Amino acid sequence: MPIHIEAEQGEVADIVLLPGNPQRAKYMAEKFLDDPKLYTDYREMYGYTGTFNGVEVSIQTTGMGVPSTGIMLEELKMLGAKTLIRVGTCGALTEELDQADVIIAQSSATIGTTVNQMQQDITLAPPADFELIKNLYDSAVELEMPVHVGQIATSDYFYGTPEEHVRQLADYGVLAVEMETAMIYHTAAKYGLRAATVLTVSDHVFSQIRADKEKIQQGVDRMTEMVLDTVTKVYG
Repeated sequence: MPIHIEAEQGEVADIVLLPGNPQRAKYMAEKFLDDPKLYTDYREMYGYTGTFNGVEVSIQTTGMGVPSTGIMLEELKMLGAKTLIRVGTCGALTEELDQADVIIAQSSATIGTTVNQMQQDITLAPPADFELIKNLYDSAVELEMPVHVGQIATSDYFYGTPEEHVRQLADYGVLAVEMETAMIYHTAAKYGLRAATVLTVSDHVFSQIRADKEKIQQGVDRMTEMVLDTVTKVYG
């Protein structure tokens, strides 16, 4: 049984949204879910289960970075989770993306993490679940949300990544950088789960311009409601 997610079988839904920030998990659960119930608060890695459109959904904090996320995902699998969707923020690698634009990640390159290194000469590159990201994309378009689909990068470093490494990725069309998605897609591939990442642009990496908190919050709110509405209608 899980050590860090203090929950029993049946307390975690098949569909789980994965914000990194514990306060954002609490906010999302209280704002968007009907009758949310806290099933774990160990180390403030808050997890809630409630309903949206009458369908059970959980919202589970992952914390920052691949190691923390990996622990949460393994334990969510033990508890029966089947559809994993990261909802978070990212730093854009192109000025063509505006603040609060939505990115749906087809796949994730890695910087500084060996999560996808299976052997010396084998690197796994697991993608998102196609059906899931197509449904999310169609919903975003229908709602006239500015949405972009493509590759992102997962980095072990919030500070200290050599700029030339990030610029190389940008030159190959990588849209943005964050810290968790590669672990989510890796775990989904390992266990045959559905996975997707949907992000709101909070920063521009090269110009070092950050959106104000209100604009980020509005973008995250709209993104979260779109994700919840889509997955509960398709998989509920």
